Amino acid sequence: MFDGQIAYDLEEFCNDDGNPCGQSFTFEVTCDAVKYVCVDLLGTVGADKVVFELNSELNSKDQVCTRKAR
Repeated sequence: MFDGQIAYDLEEFCNDDGNPCGQSFTFEVTCDAVKYVCVDLLGTVGADKVVFELNSELNSKDQVCTRKAR
């Protein structure tokens, strides 16, 4: 079960950040005024998008920092 997803248009993502296949990425996600920084996330590439899954288990393992938003 996933707690959330980050999805991008594949063409736009490739233009901005390169091809996501085999690459890991770092994301900052803000929820309830807390910023979570997650590293080493791999995306799933579909027909026209790339999706990064965020779940509680993944965040606890790969979360590198949290801080309250100001």
